[in-house]
Amino acid sequence: MFKKLIITGAAAGLLLVSAAGAFASSSVTNHATGVSNLVVTVANTGLNQVNGSSSRHHSTAGSITTGDAGAVSLAGNVVNTTVSGGRHAPSVNNTATGVTNTVVTVANTGANQVNGGGSIGTGDAGAGAGSFNVVNTTVSGL
Repeated sequence: MFKKLIITGAAAGLLLVSAAGAFASSSVTNHATGVSNLVVTVANTGLNQVNGSSSRHHSTAGSITTGDAGAVSLAGNVVNTTVSGGRHAPSVNNTATGVTNTVVTVANTGANQVNGGGSIGTGDAGAGAGSFNVVNTTVSGL
């Protein structure tokens, strides 16, 4: 699933770059652009607690069973992109561009605790993260 998201994001970026050629001109100025992405994805079946007790005449025990936890994050940007298919190379002035990606991905089935008897069974935890940026890209004379 994660690989499909990365491939789809990359394909979308390349599609935008190639489609921009139909609208290109011979003189291009790209202005400063700031892009900031903060993506947080959390899947959690952990942090469970079972409290059992026992005495000489009585004993109790609890049980928790959880499934799998999975999380995927993806951030993508295409910024200040110029494509020209003309015979003459365009005059291009790409100014400073700042891109900041913060991607946090967490999958957790752990941090479980059993006190005084009992059991906890958890599934698998899987996490994936990705970031895709194309910044100030100029393609000329295709």
